[in-house]
Amino acid sequence: MHIVCFTFKMVDMENILISNDLLSTVSDPSFRLTAERLVLKCGVRADLKGSRCLIDAVILHGTEMCTGFCEIYRAIADIRGLKPKSVMREISYAIAQAFDLPDRLSTMVGTDIPPSDIHSGLVIAYLGRLFKNPDLSVYA
Repeated sequence: MHIVCFTFKMVDMENILISNDLLSTVSDPSFRLTAERLVLKCGVRADLKGSRCLIDAVILHGTEMCTGFCEIYRAIADIRGLKPKSVMREISYAIAQAFDLPDRLSTMVGTDIPPSDIHSGLVIAYLGRLFKNPDLSVYA
């Protein structure tokens, strides 16, 4: 004799629409290309899971789809099937493993950023601004 159980979960349709909107924004090919270029220019290794999360964060911050960093981490967690804390940890690890990130980011934004000031929020904020307005970059 087999007993089969089904569990139904109530789903808020508004959150699904928001998630689909976020997913389409993060998946936009031109957005991804721009964000990937910015992240790779900073020396973040492409083979780390955190680099993909950082790219997502730059897009969400740059397009102003999410305003706060907690909201950004939650959105990426929903999209990637992770926990927000895991997203933050993956991004922080990718930033810590980046080659010469403080100097590269300083060069990109045109101001000196001490290595002790580098953290995920700062990197997302600067790259998000460059994503939104490429004219801010000294390379423009």
